[in-house]
Amino acid sequence: MISDEQVPVTQSIDLYEAMARALKYNLDHRLEVADRRLRNAEFRDAEMDMLPELVAKANWSDRNNDPFSTSITEEGSLENSLASTSADPGSTSGSLELTWDILDFGLSYFRAKQAGDKFFIAEEQRRSTVNRLLEDVRTAYWRTVAAERHLDEIEQLEKRAAEALQEAREQVSRGEGGRLDALRYQREMLDTLKTAKELRRDLFVAKNQLAALMNLPQGQDFSVVMPEHTDLQTPVTTLSPEAMTDAALRNRPEMREVAYRLRINDEEENASILEMLPSIRGYLGANFDTNEFLVNQNWTGWGARVSWDLMSLAQYPRRQDAIERQDDLLNARALALTQSIATQVYVAHKRFSSLQEEVQTAEEYHETSQSIFRQARNEYEAGVGSQRELVREQLKSILASLRYDATYAEMQGVFANVYAAMGLNAYDGNMTGEESLEDLEKALRELWRERGDMVQTSRSASAQDVTG
Repeated sequence: MISDEQVPVTQSIDLYEAMARALKYNLDHRLEVADRRLRNAEFRDAEMDMLPELVAKANWSDRNNDPFSTSITEEGSLENSLASTSADPGSTSGSLELTWDILDFGLSYFRAKQAGDKFFIAEEQRRSTVNRLLEDVRTAYWRTVAAERHLDEIEQLEKRAAEALQEAREQVSRGEGGRLDALRYQREMLDTLKTAKELRRDLFVAKNQLAALMNLPQGQDFSVVMPEHTDLQTPVTTLSPEAMTDAALRNRPEMREVAYRLRINDEEENASILEMLPSIRGYLGANFDTNEFLVNQNWTGWGARVSWDLMSLAQYPRRQDAIERQDDLLNARALALTQSIATQVYVAHKRFSSLQEEVQTAEEYHETSQSIFRQARNEYEAGVGSQRELVREQLKSILASLRYDATYAEMQGVFANVYAAMGLNAYDGNMTGEESLEDLEKALRELWRERGDMVQTSRSASAQDVTG
């Protein structure tokens, strides 16, 4: 669903505009925001339950004759032979009564605290969704950059490899040259085709994924900024794995959610104890009655009522057992999360460090392949090199460039995953998604600049735009 309030795309989209659009328009995030608003409304409603009840009542009655009556004495004889009445045939009465149940107040207090914790859980779930969303946007954006930069080259690569493969097959069938060399060359071209098709498959849907994350309609034409590659240096990776794990256990939304659920369970135990106590309800009310036989037609009344549900005493042991089981479950979940989070932090740290090295190696391999291809082309043009060698080195050069961009895109995704594994927000925690697109983009850019992302993805940078 595309909102009418969604800002249309009028220029090339850079990384942080893509992240801002996802934060503002993504449907999964909107769902979490709606859930958060619901929990907030429930919390405010639960707070109102602690207030006294103020009840207004009105009553009107009438009849077709007077309500005469007689009475008898203790011996069974009529006290008076004449009937009498002390009420009008019709009357109007009403009251305004303030009541306050001490037991209900206590229960409402604990329910309000539980509703507040449910609101915090909804906020943590939103935070988790946003972190995952922005991580996906970063990965999809860089894969889109790689795809847009190289899809045409992949088509050329497949075409040249298919032509070279056909030539090798014809050479084998004609028995020209060395049969073993021709078969090896044929196998090499098949490997090239296989790799090219795998890269095409992985990169082809990148732009569609990015559009979906930003809630753009599929098929809409938009362009992305094509930044140059730079090194990613993030201060967080200088921390020890132990320090990163400690930060993750404090900040991860999953751990905080379990902590809030434990608090809810504690409040449930307090509420179950309170429910066993007697209910004491005090009341104070102003009353009136139009019955003309009353000497005082207006009066104020007050009092207290006590009631006790004795069955709650019998129900308490079973409720307490269920609460204890819930507590055991939550503690077991926290323990499992602790182990899982520690592993995720360690893996994210190692993956990022490893990918930094892989990107450096891929860059060197790419530059070396380009140099070899240029040398092979020069030798071919000078008449001292073979066409087969030229084709081979051209295909290797294109594949090296593809692998370099694909590895760099993967490193960008893992870069964001390092922070997500530690439970650090991928956005300014004060942002709600209701801000303007420009404000969101600016805040996101500043945050990630502080984290070491110095890649020039802004439109003001000297970068090339690619239109899909």
